[in-house]
Amino acid sequence: MTESNDITITSQAEQERTLSKLRQARLADSAVAEQTMALAAPLDRNQGSTIPLLCFRVAGERFALPAASVERVFLVAAVRRIPHRKRAAFRGMVAHEGEILLLGSFERLLDLPTTVTANAHEARMVLLGPAGRGWVFEANSVDGVMQVKKSDLRPAPGTVSRGMGSATRFLVSLRDGDASLLDPETLITGWEAAAQ
Repeated sequence: MTESNDITITSQAEQERTLSKLRQARLADSAVAEQTMALAAPLDRNQGSTIPLLCFRVAGERFALPAASVERVFLVAAVRRIPHRKRAAFRGMVAHEGEILLLGSFERLLDLPTTVTANAHEARMVLLGPAGRGWVFEANSVDGVMQVKKSDLRPAPGTVSRGMGSATRFLVSLRDGDASLLDPETLITGWEAAAQ
């Protein structure tokens, strides 16, 4: 047996002798019972796990979406209105990387004030949803992706406003304040209804 940099290298014969000893060893009945109970208990795979959230700001409010639901974030593009579509939650279309994307108004969908002006250098467009069903919305700024423990999610209180309440699933404590964790499917469904 030789040692090199704290790694023990053993011969094949030595490994087989060690495995043979382990197979012949008898566990105490209490140890067998303890291991059986541990194996029989259901696994809680979510305990302590984290989820990545894309955090952003719109109308002076802080929001988050599951990062897996976001296709991409890009610089603000020119908005093209669609004739005869007058619902406020549907803004029109944008072109990005050769693709025509539908644009929804985050503020109108969630009944947020539209008086907050964004810094043009910080504003971004966020493509939310699966291919073929994605929607873009404009964020005043994007803070980035943050890892949040699932155990740190708090149910949204009943005092959340009507529009936000329909899409808000949880509140998330971040290092510089709370954010509303939104349900992507609720947003997409709302914009689809506005485009009809």
